[in-house]
Amino acid sequence: MINHGIQYSSVRPTEIEMTDKFVFVAKNITPYEKEVEGHQINGFQYEYIQYTKDEYMIAQNIKIDALEEELSAAKILLGVD
Repeated sequence: MINHGIQYSSVRPTEIEMTDKFVFVAKNITPYEKEVEGHQINGFQYEYIQYTKDEYMIAQNIKIDALEEELSAAKILLGVD
């Protein structure tokens, strides 16, 4: 995984892009405005992370496992099977 940090773009980035070898994830996308030399610039600010496809699959499996655990705990609390 390579964290490219905060990036800026004049167009809204795609949240997930895939190539043959990599997955690029843009998250926490927020609009921003900035004035430069008297000109108003509008765009988007976001965190940009690059994964290999294997790294991305592992990260997604970890998220799925965590969600399944939360769901199981919620079912126990609600008394639902």
